[in-house]
Amino acid sequence: MTRACFSSCLRMSPSMNSDNPLDPVYKAFSVEEDCFRVATYAIEAQHTEFMCPARFMKATREEAETVLQDAEQQAADLAILALFATFERFVIDHLQTANRLLGAGYPQQYSAKLAQKFESEVEYWRFVEILNLFKGEVGADLIGKVKQIKQYRDWVAHRNPSKPAPPQTSPGAAFHILTEVIERIRLSHTPPIEEDEVEAAALASVE
Repeated sequence: MTRACFSSCLRMSPSMNSDNPLDPVYKAFSVEEDCFRVATYAIEAQHTEFMCPARFMKATREEAETVLQDAEQQAADLAILALFATFERFVIDHLQTANRLLGAGYPQQYSAKLAQKFESEVEYWRFVEILNLFKGEVGADLIGKVKQIKQYRDWVAHRNPSKPAPPQTSPGAAFHILTEVIERIRLSHTPPIEEDEVEAAALASVE
């Protein structure tokens, strides 16, 4: 790794939307990636002042690189777990919030009870079934990609030796796919603002 590459490591980060619930998770993983780049550079350049005496001082370059590669893969797998858990919570919270509109429907008592039942029980639905609810707005292909990420997440979480590992997913790919789903859900499921609400907001801003 050259000095120019090393100096650019800490500047490399994806563009992030502050309204995206996945941003803090992916930002943390990006920092970890930068740290691995710094550690790799320190080993390649033999900057012993940056090396942990207990782990790297007596290790060969190949041994140190193997330790870093294993740690980087572990960090990537944990990022997949955290990204999908955050995405799962967003989807369920979104359904519960949207469901409150049903509670104000007709017939009122029936709608209110149905809304309460849905909001309390959606937590326990199979998440694959929840994803299927969004196929129309999000698209079957994109939902299929989310299910593939979930398969890899499940394998990382349980690592059942009797089951083959599914296709690997990188944190970067998971971040962008899940972010696109979040944006499409918000776009299609957010009620449009009525004209009178816009006018009221404009008047309030003037005052």
